[in-house]
Amino acid sequence: MTESIGNKQLLTVNSRTSGCSAKISAAELNAILSDLPKPICKELIAGITNFEDAAVYKISEELAIVQTIDFFPPILSDPFLFGQVAANNALSDIYAMGAKPIFALNVLSFPTCDYPLDTVKSILKGGLDQMGKAGAILAGGHSIQTPEILYGLAVTGLINPRKVLTNGGARPGDSLLITKPIGTGIALIGLKAESLSAKGQKVLMEVLTTLNDGLLPHLERFPIHAGTDVTGYGLAGHLHEMAKASGLACKLNFSKVPLIPEVSQLANEGLVPAAAYGNRNSFQKWVSFKEGIELAHEDLCFDPQTAGGFLLAVENEKAEECCAALSKTSMTAAIIGSFEEGQAGYVEVYP
Repeated sequence: MTESIGNKQLLTVNSRTSGCSAKISAAELNAILSDLPKPICKELIAGITNFEDAAVYKISEELAIVQTIDFFPPILSDPFLFGQVAANNALSDIYAMGAKPIFALNVLSFPTCDYPLDTVKSILKGGLDQMGKAGAILAGGHSIQTPEILYGLAVTGLINPRKVLTNGGARPGDSLLITKPIGTGIALIGLKAESLSAKGQKVLMEVLTTLNDGLLPHLERFPIHAGTDVTGYGLAGHLHEMAKASGLACKLNFSKVPLIPEVSQLANEGLVPAAAYGNRNSFQKWVSFKEGIELAHEDLCFDPQTAGGFLLAVENEKAEECCAALSKTSMTAAIIGSFEEGQAGYVEVYP
């Protein structure tokens, strides 16, 4: 997992002591976007307004296109595995809208003077492998020379516009489901520090490489009112966005949240990504931790996720059945809270 490639490490993960995160924080992004004009277009069903996972543009009464772009620097030393994870992370945004990905374009920056060309080939093969599992095709892309490796995809999907799943449709009393364990940011730091066990590594790799396509067959079977995937803003950040867009508050029972093995211990040891502190600064005014919550669990609420699972608002009466059905797929679904009347966007975290 951590072997060198040429004379350099491919792995670049920020720890607590590494200063600024590579990711723009939510607060910084809001400041950047605050003065930009918002698009006004009746065909644009979903876009920047509620920070949806992907944009949705209506073509006809039966067809809409769904589009996203996502890329980042290496989080793993194995270039093939990094390519898989980066592609998986981008594909997830399409699934989060309830859509099926059909094709993608590579987004690549690579310093050819610093790494052998076989490295970039392995990254692209990893992405192509993951796209093949999703039933999508690679149609092209764009590459440039930069001092740092970056890789990801611009993905296009299709959906019936009446079936779009947004992050803003939760209803009072809905149960909150999650479909993958959290803790990837902290686990990746532990991996780099050689402090993550074989069991922890196995679960981490399963989370990072498992497609989120298992949701699609259940969208019409169950009353799923809203959804989003858990990525860079962490569990608390994405819950805030979901609750705010729905005009509701959220109650989170942390003891019910599935975790990657050993991440609580790693957090206690200070192996927390710098981006988690950016997330805390951005969202802490919207999050209330009740008595009994450990600091490590607070860190896990803000831990940035890669290729994470979904947060779903499901009608309470059907939540257990939905959870059981999802758990029969590649997902590990659990009921972790609920949406309630209250201050929009407010998240209460209970032990």
